[in-house]
Amino acid sequence: MCGIVGVIGNPKAAEIILTGLGRLEYRGYDSSGLAVLNNLGTLEVHKAVGKLQSLLDKVKATPPSAASIGIGHTRWATHGSPTEENAHPHTGRLGGVNLAVVHNGIIENYQELRAELSPHGAVFRTETDTETIPFAIANALEYGGGHFIPAVRAATQKFRGNFAFVTLKEGDTTQLVGTRRGAPLCIGVGTGANYFASDPFALAGVTSKFIFLEDDDIATLTPTSITIQDAKGNPVTRPTKTLDLSEDMAGKAGYKHFMLKEIHEQPAVVTRILQAYTSAKTMQPTLPLEGLNLAEIPFINIIACGTASYAGMLGKYFLEQFARVPVNVDVASEFRYRNPPFPPGGIFIGVSQSGETADTLAALEIAKAAGQKIIVFTNAPNSSMARAADVVVDLMAGREIAVASTKAFTAMCLNLALFALQVGAARGLPVAEVATQITALRTLPTYLTNQLNQPPAQFEELAERLTAARSMLYLGRGTLTPIAFEGALKIKEISYIHAAAYASGEMKHGPIALVDKTLPVINLASGTDGLFEKTVSNLKEVEARHGQVILVTDDEGAKQLDDATRSKLTLIKVPTVPPILAPMVFTVPLQLLAYHTATAKGTDVDQPRNLAKSVTVE
Repeated sequence: MCGIVGVIGNPKAAEIILTGLGRLEYRGYDSSGLAVLNNLGTLEVHKAVGKLQSLLDKVKATPPSAASIGIGHTRWATHGSPTEENAHPHTGRLGGVNLAVVHNGIIENYQELRAELSPHGAVFRTETDTETIPFAIANALEYGGGHFIPAVRAATQKFRGNFAFVTLKEGDTTQLVGTRRGAPLCIGVGTGANYFASDPFALAGVTSKFIFLEDDDIATLTPTSITIQDAKGNPVTRPTKTLDLSEDMAGKAGYKHFMLKEIHEQPAVVTRILQAYTSAKTMQPTLPLEGLNLAEIPFINIIACGTASYAGMLGKYFLEQFARVPVNVDVASEFRYRNPPFPPGGIFIGVSQSGETADTLAALEIAKAAGQKIIVFTNAPNSSMARAADVVVDLMAGREIAVASTKAFTAMCLNLALFALQVGAARGLPVAEVATQITALRTLPTYLTNQLNQPPAQFEELAERLTAARSMLYLGRGTLTPIAFEGALKIKEISYIHAAAYASGEMKHGPIALVDKTLPVINLASGTDGLFEKTVSNLKEVEARHGQVILVTDDEGAKQLDDATRSKLTLIKVPTVPPILAPMVFTVPLQLLAYHTATAKGTDVDQPRNLAKSVTVE
């Protein structure tokens, strides 16, 4: 996740860009930058590593020239470490053309494009995928007749992946050009000036009118005009929306429900966690675990309720894989009454969004009395559980208003993954392996953003079918098993459809008796875990009994389906990602499916019957 701001026509361009970047800083803290065209049309670029304050200090010391056109960016590093060289804006000069670009997303085929552009004179100085964009456009300008918009279109037609970018050309103060595919980009409509932003909030106080671009739109802004062309080059008009940004800060931000808003907040939550609890320099986890002897942990109990218990189940997988520590996961209401043994030096982990969950708090007190070290993962660092703990890890999910947890669940999963890596590092997991996993996790905000930017039609259509269901079955293997449990809980909580979850291999040991033509069976399967053939066997068992098969799989899994199997199921695809990311990536479609099913049934999404956000009674 990164932040983009662009300005044309306002003589305070640099000030507006820097203010906007401040509002978008949650989208990236690794570096930031600003490029303006001064009144002579000369390009001036200012960059700094670290938080935005570093750039503000630099600009204060060496102010940019007066300018009414410019672009700015705050970066979350994916391709390339956080250095000034890798910071945006990026420039590309070919022949007499020099362009500057700010970019969100990933150009997946950037290495291929580098090889293609280098013989034409492109000299790459950074580790980023972004640097291919200005060179690709400049190359298209050089060999395509010198027309800016056709050159942008020609370049984007070569790009694979999801992106949003804004570009300006040195010597041309008359236009600012932006486009998007998968990643958000909107236009702020002003008087005598116009703007680009990846998030309208960046322009709060500047304008309240916004145009949201569609995929492959190319927008050209001048101080007094806005021109938009679609992917085929046809002029199009997109609606202008008036937003009350001050109300959005405290409310639903334009979403119909708090739950949907909080689902869409997950990329920002993940970004915030990774910024706080990982080192961009060393690519190592940095959770605040002072006072714990991580290298000598003999045993870990993870205790929680509901959604938090499923995050705990995932934590068990990560801890046993990366740290090689035996782990027990239990629901607090059972743990507190079964008189479990407590090994000397053991760790008790309580997971709770509110930090006030009665059963978990009671279990914590029992463990504390037994001499266990207490770690609490909570979204409320001043809560009762936090006050009773030896170590508190703030989930950093932000206030979650909808009863059905979404962003807090993802925050729990990510924090427990980081915890497992940190314990693993203390117990001999190679530094390079930890760095590989952290590097992978740092791409998670982009993957989540790209998923959330997909059109909702597929989920809406499937939800209409599910409204008639009286029961559902969720299946998963490995780290997707806890996600199956969480998916089943979500559909129960807000749509009131009964749902049960099992490890996929358990289906034939009883649950298969439920399968008939009325039963939707949602199977989660990764195409890269070596178990996909077994999953297909499960699908065939459901299919033979006329069950409704809904397969959630990644691109690799989809490739392994034969036509006959594919024709008999509903397919929901997610991107193929490193294994540590898969549980959180697979979570998103289940959240969306539950949400759209509930809205199709007309239930109270944010305040479902019989439930409360914080359960403070037994």
